Amino acid sequence: MRVTTGMMSNKYIKSLGKSANELYYLHDRVTTGRKFFTGSEDPVGAIKAYKLRREYRLTEMYDSSIRDVESFYTSAETNLMQISGNMERIYDSYLRGITGTMSADDREAIAKEMDNLQQSVLTSLNAKFEDKYVFGGTSREEIPFTLVDGKLQFKGIDVETMDETTYNKLVGETINVDLGLGMKFDDSGNVNTDTVFNMSMSGIKFLGYGKDNLYSLIGEIKDKLRDPDFSIDDISPYIEKYEQQKKQVLVNATDIGAKSNYLEFLELRNTSNQDNLNAKILDVEYVDPAEAILDFSMQRYAYNAALSMGNRILENSFIDFMK
Repeated sequence: MRVTTGMMSNKYIKSLGKSANELYYLHDRVTTGRKFFTGSEDPVGAIKAYKLRREYRLTEMYDSSIRDVESFYTSAETNLMQISGNMERIYDSYLRGITGTMSADDREAIAKEMDNLQQSVLTSLNAKFEDKYVFGGTSREEIPFTLVDGKLQFKGIDVETMDETTYNKLVGETINVDLGLGMKFDDSGNVNTDTVFNMSMSGIKFLGYGKDNLYSLIGEIKDKLRDPDFSIDDISPYIEKYEQQKKQVLVNATDIGAKSNYLEFLELRNTSNQDNLNAKILDVEYVDPAEAILDFSMQRYAYNAALSMGNRILENSFIDFMK
């Protein structure tokens, strides 16, 4: 079969087009750093990349959730520490100085401090964070503590007459959040508590219930201080209970602090997971820059050589000129 100049030209132009496409493709790899641009180029790599990116998006979701819960707990800890600090200040400055010889004016000054403390306890336990009540348990849209006819209520239930069953139910409320612990369920469909984080905080746990709850106890001490027949023997039992409550508030604040530390651990672990996943994504989806530049340079050299060769292949022959 005779090979004509036209056949050679067509073959050359077709090959040159393929070479140009390859050059553009390698140029895109250099500029973007990607190994492939469509799944058909590397089906296995594309599947791996999809799974890795899905896991990475989960870590981003966990990171956002952890930060939200951390902020929530920081707000709770701040309010409890404020209550504890106020109780400590009043106890050290005033209650230890109560004696039978204290004047009525001195006792009234202490009672007024107790008024402020009683109000600050309610204000702190009704604190909000991002329009959500911190100590409302599962009812984060509803104000936890209210005064109805001078009686303190928690979520509509009288605190002084609350029984132990109701108290345990309220304290046991849960708001489970998946923070990357691998949420799992048992055969009955109940969530495994070890695989979630409970961010519910019921204010009644920090206040107590019955007649010895912190709010009522402060009220009893105020009344004893203002009693014209004031007696150190009458107020001493309340002061002892007050000291117990003061310690309990500090214990609860410390417990929240421990959970905040645990959240910091989860945040560090999640960040480490993100770094590992990001390294895997880079390995699967992105090419080594030096390798990409070398491939592009070699292809550009081959393309330029093909252009030089074309100057000779496509030279007009005498017959072509006659045509």
